Amino acid sequence: MNRIAELTTQLLDGTLTDAAGQELDTLLASDPQAEAQFLMFLELEAELRGLRRGWDLSASTLQAIEKEQAERTAQAVLQQIATTAPPAWVRFRPPLASPRACSPRNYRWLVAGLMTCAAAMVVAVGLVERSPRAIPLASGSEFTSAKLIHKSGSVEVVSPSGEVLAAEEGHELPPGFTLRTVGDDSLAILELLYDQTRVEIESDTLVRFTAEANGSLRQPRFYLASGQLSATVPPRVNKEPLIVSTSVAEVLARNGNFIVSSASPESARVDIKHGDVQLLRPVSTRPTTLASGKAAVVFAGVEGLDIERILSVDRQPLWTGPPAVNIRDVTFSPTGDEVWVANARMFARWNANGKLSESSFYPRRSNDGLATFSRDKRFLLTLRGERDDCVLVRTLPDGGEHMAINARPADAKSWVVAPDAAWLAVVDPRPQHRRVTVVDSVSGDQRFVRAYDDHLITALAASPNGRSLALGLSSNARTVSNRVALLDSQTGEQRFALSVIKRPITTLTYSADSHYLAVGFNGTIQVWDLRLRELQRTISGFERAITCLAFSPDGSRLAAGTSDGHVWVWETATGRHIQLLELGSRGVRAVVFSSDGQQLVTLANNAPIAVWKISDPRPQSAEIH
Repeated sequence: MNRIAELTTQLLDGTLTDAAGQELDTLLASDPQAEAQFLMFLELEAELRGLRRGWDLSASTLQAIEKEQAERTAQAVLQQIATTAPPAWVRFRPPLASPRACSPRNYRWLVAGLMTCAAAMVVAVGLVERSPRAIPLASGSEFTSAKLIHKSGSVEVVSPSGEVLAAEEGHELPPGFTLRTVGDDSLAILELLYDQTRVEIESDTLVRFTAEANGSLRQPRFYLASGQLSATVPPRVNKEPLIVSTSVAEVLARNGNFIVSSASPESARVDIKHGDVQLLRPVSTRPTTLASGKAAVVFAGVEGLDIERILSVDRQPLWTGPPAVNIRDVTFSPTGDEVWVANARMFARWNANGKLSESSFYPRRSNDGLATFSRDKRFLLTLRGERDDCVLVRTLPDGGEHMAINARPADAKSWVVAPDAAWLAVVDPRPQHRRVTVVDSVSGDQRFVRAYDDHLITALAASPNGRSLALGLSSNARTVSNRVALLDSQTGEQRFALSVIKRPITTLTYSADSHYLAVGFNGTIQVWDLRLRELQRTISGFERAITCLAFSPDGSRLAAGTSDGHVWVWETATGRHIQLLELGSRGVRAVVFSSDGQQLVTLANNAPIAVWKISDPRPQSAEIH
């Protein structure tokens, strides 16, 4: 059974996790042939479920639809679908079926017989409406619905029956509907029609809007399954709070501004900007009032709250460059007096005053490809992304062509270069990000290929001394643990492995002396001592998805970029939070310290390149537990 079949089985059994669902989406998008088979299985499964429920989808029904009762029959079928509890797999479009239930020897006769049934449904639905469905208007009291007033990127709305509907600005979102934002650039802003409460749904977030009866009123309520939302609540006319529920706590707000974020079902974080906000735990019937400027970190199974003071957000960088449109990587020059930025067709140098000192441009087309700087800052590796293209190594700072490497990384997270560009590691997108190839840059020969049957390679990093390659190996199987494998970069032999928490590994980074490795997850960072092979520290409580990590040159600080456009800085030795930067955008792609550790350059989607001053690690806030 291949990986797609395994995830399909989990989906139909109702055991598929959100992370596994995202993995399944990725696998299907990268393999059209597998997607076609996948959709066929799903169609068969959907028909089989319909037949087992007693729906009359025979040829006689088709004839009756065509002659007498097309619209009425179609509406009746759709009504039955809407009122029947949907299985877990309806969140995929179109729904999916189990290869286990439809083996090749069994489904051939079903295809012929059930294609007629499928045609009947298509005809019936087509007679009712021929254009994509919009979100229906809410029924009942007007304050039980919200309006989508702004969206960007990929925003999906799913009805209670599992139907994916068109999400357009101005449409209303009735209770029971689910909203999902997909990707770093996604954002949805809702307005409650009752009192103009404003709710912003950040990227990669899953939220269901509903309403709870409370006497003669219905309280608006949001269920935050994962991700992050922020709310601005005007004083409530009826004194009833807006409720945001997570798996571990409920936020009750009668007015004010707050942020709720959850990286897993076991934890959540609430940041209070101002206003009347309370937190209610399932283990307690009395809500806890949270003062302005405080943050509450909630963990499953823990009755108490970890309350800390919110650090003031730094929004003023030392200087900014141009908007980072299509910029793929950023770093400081070896002397630290310039910032270098690059994509596959452009290399630019900016001085300390934020002025362009020199730039080199190459023939430009629509695709800006991939680019990454080597750690010693002597080389720039680029891939234009054209057919039969290869990785081109350029010397710095002149940008001259040095050598070409026969490799084609698929995206920015699927390759890493040695500090001196002596070798290049590339994760193969097929089969399913389970294999890494290391190529010698000088000879062009493969040093080794390493494959993993039970894990996906979700992150990789090269040690500063160039001797090791770290791979983040994530598995969705309950019996298989996640781990970080440390490989010899010359032979591919595994030196040792680190057993990490059961969350997908999103990013890895080494300290400058190669003694420590930081492992990023959603809402958690682990710092490992590689000499002792021991976990030195766990940093948690921020509940954001980590997109990139960086140690300061002396290892005293650790910076993390998150998907909501912030950079968090901690003191490595204590895990104490010392600074929070707001970049004014979403999807932080890179953070790099200067050689003296006093400055940090940041790269985020559609935001200017910015250089920030790093605060001294003074005891300003409580340690994060």
